[in-house]
Amino acid sequence: MSSVGKTDLSGKKVIKKKVVKKVVKKKKEEPAAEPAPAKTAAVEPKPEPVKQEEKPKEQPKEPKQQPEKVLEPQKATEETTDGAKPDENTAAGAETIVEKPENVSTTEAPIVEEHKIEIKKGYVPDEKDVQRDVDFRNRLKKVQKSISSGGFSERLKKEKQTSGKMDVWSLLKSASTRDYESIGFKFGIHDMRSMLRRLSQLSKTANKKCPSFAQKLPETMSMDLGEKIVLEAEVANEQMTVKWQKNGAEITPGKQYQIVTKANKRYLIIDQATKDDDATFTCVVGKDVTSCEVFVQEPPVTIAKGLEDVQVVAGSDAEFTCEMSSENGKFKILKDGIDLPSSDRFKVKKEGAKVTFNIAGVAPEDEGFYQFLTNGSSSCAEMLVQEPEAVIVRPFSDLKVNFKDTAEFFCEVSNEETKGNWLKDGKPLKGDDRVKITETGKARKLVINEVQDNDQGEYTFAAEDNPSCAITAALEMTGGHITVERKKVPPKIFLDHSMKDRSIVVKAGNKIKLDIPISGDPAPVPEWKKGPKEGKQLAVPATGKRMWVNTSAEHGLTSLVITEAKLEDSDDYYCDLVWDKAETEGADSEYIKRQEIQIKIQVLDVPSAPTVPKISDVTAETCYVAWTEPACNGGCPIKGYIIERKKIKSERWIRLNVEPLPFIEYVARRMIEGTEYQIRVRAANEVGIGEASKACIPFTPLAPCSEPTGLKVSSATDDSLELSWLPPAEIGAAGLDGYKLEQQLVGAEPEEWKSAHVEALLPGQTTKIVLDKLVTGKKYRFRLSALNRAGTSGYAEIGPVVCAAVVEEAKIVLPRHLLKPVKVKVGAKLHVNVPYQGRPKPQLSWTKEGKALEEHVAVRNSLDSSVLFIRKAERWDSGVYDLQLKVGDDIVTSKIEVAVIDIPSKPRQVKLGEVVGNSASLKWEEPSDNGNTDILGYVVEKRDARSDEWYVVYDKLRHKQCQVSDLVLGNNYYFRVKAFNEVGVGESNATKDGANIPKEKTVYKKPDYPAMDFRIKPEFTQVLNSRRIVENYNGTLSCALKCNPRPKVRWYKNKVEIIDNPKYKMTQAMGIVQLEIRRARAGDAGVYTVSAANELGEASCSAEVTVKEFKSQG
Repeated sequence: MSSVGKTDLSGKKVIKKKVVKKVVKKKKEEPAAEPAPAKTAAVEPKPEPVKQEEKPKEQPKEPKQQPEKVLEPQKATEETTDGAKPDENTAAGAETIVEKPENVSTTEAPIVEEHKIEIKKGYVPDEKDVQRDVDFRNRLKKVQKSISSGGFSERLKKEKQTSGKMDVWSLLKSASTRDYESIGFKFGIHDMRSMLRRLSQLSKTANKKCPSFAQKLPETMSMDLGEKIVLEAEVANEQMTVKWQKNGAEITPGKQYQIVTKANKRYLIIDQATKDDDATFTCVVGKDVTSCEVFVQEPPVTIAKGLEDVQVVAGSDAEFTCEMSSENGKFKILKDGIDLPSSDRFKVKKEGAKVTFNIAGVAPEDEGFYQFLTNGSSSCAEMLVQEPEAVIVRPFSDLKVNFKDTAEFFCEVSNEETKGNWLKDGKPLKGDDRVKITETGKARKLVINEVQDNDQGEYTFAAEDNPSCAITAALEMTGGHITVERKKVPPKIFLDHSMKDRSIVVKAGNKIKLDIPISGDPAPVPEWKKGPKEGKQLAVPATGKRMWVNTSAEHGLTSLVITEAKLEDSDDYYCDLVWDKAETEGADSEYIKRQEIQIKIQVLDVPSAPTVPKISDVTAETCYVAWTEPACNGGCPIKGYIIERKKIKSERWIRLNVEPLPFIEYVARRMIEGTEYQIRVRAANEVGIGEASKACIPFTPLAPCSEPTGLKVSSATDDSLELSWLPPAEIGAAGLDGYKLEQQLVGAEPEEWKSAHVEALLPGQTTKIVLDKLVTGKKYRFRLSALNRAGTSGYAEIGPVVCAAVVEEAKIVLPRHLLKPVKVKVGAKLHVNVPYQGRPKPQLSWTKEGKALEEHVAVRNSLDSSVLFIRKAERWDSGVYDLQLKVGDDIVTSKIEVAVIDIPSKPRQVKLGEVVGNSASLKWEEPSDNGNTDILGYVVEKRDARSDEWYVVYDKLRHKQCQVSDLVLGNNYYFRVKAFNEVGVGESNATKDGANIPKEKTVYKKPDYPAMDFRIKPEFTQVLNSRRIVENYNGTLSCALKCNPRPKVRWYKNKVEIIDNPKYKMTQAMGIVQLEIRRARAGDAGVYTVSAANELGEASCSAEVTVKEFKSQG
């Protein structure tokens, strides 16, 4: 029977039985892969690997209408319905046929339906899973309880919480027999019987009288190892001589023991207690003896390396390893918070400080938490037990039966509970009257009675929970059946001109032949070109080694032939049909295009090799492998990676994972300690498995050194740093080959690690190095690793470290007055002093609003401050000044706002409002220039049209409107307004129109009165008011006077008459007497008196004037 392939609508391939036989044989010839499923890598204490791309479960795909179907070559290998990858040994010379459906006649072949996978909306745990969750929580609570107890029993724990004592003697006195083991474990007591004998001896001598001692030694003393011990006793007589004994032997004074006598006091001093000092010390005077039991406790034993979680398969062995800080430490092993019961399956092995705990033949009930407990710390790990995966222990093979005979496929699985499905040609097979499916114990049987022609094909048994547990064989009929083998024809391509999408997908190595029927009279000349239409196109030659064009005018065909297709053949191909103009139109010879056909060819190939894998975290049997994706994916997504390893002395590569790994990192396991290995990686896509990467650097599964300790900067100058460190705490059996020191310049582009020394490795004896030619003030990071044959240790890092003899953090310290805008009057000098700190080599720069300073702005820098100076400030010097301080890579900035202030301009739009009675209203707008500071108020003045004198109406008005009252009827008034700020009063702006205060028109008939005397003595109708004048401002004292005839007015300050003093301006008009004090000073304060005298009399009034010191805001 011939093996002809056919593609169904979903793109799946059906290959008949003879091909299957070849595949089975090929599988037997492939090297055995070591089972290392990806899920076991999750047990390793590695960061969770990042998937290359998230792949959802396979779901049934809708069949897509494709204009051209790509058939696999006849020599192709196995391709199953569940997406198995084709064998990488595909024949390179196989041809790909693109057929026109209506022009091809084919024999019927069985159609394969895709296996439908049921996708559930959510996982609903069953009762078993719920119970396991409950058990997990209960076990965890027990472990947490045992950790909190710290090795003490419940009774001792309560006593400790109550009394707070941790003295071993006090605990032993109050403890019961069942507590002795707990106390001995907590305090590291190896001989509990000896401790109890010493305790019982105390009770015998406790009440014994000793007249020679006024104060006996303390009964017990509990000390830590290395602590100072002072034993003190007081004798009754200063002349008494004492003897000190240790466990009955007399103590001789020396470096270890000092005997001191002070009056009646006798001392035994031990500077550093050792374990030998855990003894009975006695002080003897004659027959009188006083003793003290001294217990010296060793430091608590801690866990240097804790337990790790274990995931094992039932029936296999499990091992836990823990390392203590002391070889003589005591330990306990607990399961779920309870002491581990004794059993032949549990074995504990102690090698120095390392303890190994083995469980032989792990059972499901062994699952739980295992705890390693010392008197100083605790370590806990969980062991997960998995059921063994099902495997086929007894397979079946291909069958050849006669027509109408019975066919029987029989296999045996490793687990009776394994459920499986039978498939025929990838399609689920169901039992009926003729097909019987039975499951008995571990046996799985398929019986087909009265075999028919359509029973031929592939039969597969696959386990439900383990897809790798599957076996396939073919059923073939031999008797009473005639098979007509179709003659093989060379592959050809017929394009359907109605197709809109002309694209072909071909696997690399196959042959492509495109036959395009052409017609025309005269016969057109086809021209084939490769490349984009709008880009550079290359003509396909008529003859070539691998690509050429054949044109047959007789058969009306033009063909494009590509043998051994390569990835670079993927491109757009154009076939242009042209005619010679001389033959068609009788003109000069010229080729003109009449028709064009575009065909897109995409060649899929295996991916290129990934990068060389990097090995790290090498242990005695595992290592961590990491790599990056290949540069070329072969034209289709990468499905995963195959990891292979080999011994250096072997040429055979062993596959570590069965299914492609969708990660770019992997934990290689089960390696032999001391054997040198290499690892390489292959990438796989739907075409197959690509080339292998270069092998990694040979490595040996030995534990590398721990990272160096104590890395620090021991000394520094402005251009060099001295680093020192201590050797690794754990060097291991592989020894120490040397150190690798790397440095990184912080802030560099890019920040990369570079070697800090010329040598490849620093010698292993080196613990100090001087790095010179560094940039002053720059920050560096350093990392140090130890190397040996096992690999590189972890890094000990330090930094950022500043290269400087003295390092001081960059900081600008702004005084409080600079936190607010700095105000200076126009024409005054600006002096801004900004303190700072920072070493080495601080760099200071000033800018104004992002621009460089002008020439008249001076900057003076000192060691601890920077001064910005302007001799004569102008208004345009206002703005925000930025100070930048750079120390190495540290940059700090500070902003200082400067405001150069001046008097304001005149108010705008001063308008006279309505005039009512003897009052008038005024309105105005604020000045266009406020002098770069806030307007404090306005001064409003008035003037009679008949006079040039201005009188103040309001001297400090905050609003921009006012009402002027008490105007004299019949007069015409003008008003002006001035704005003032903290600098002074600005220019005035007066009203254009005057306010005429109308006078009532009355007819007055003058009566005849006798002559009257209108003279009146001086009288102040409005006396002087005390004033408070701001320094450097003008102030006016005003009063109202009535008298006739005109009086003589005199002003006095502090009873001294003011005569011809230009500082004062005295005015008298219309009954108003004023004294103006110009630019008041502190000396102008005092009592001012005004007196008026005429021939009828004299009057006076006084007021006190105070001068307030002007304080600039800010």
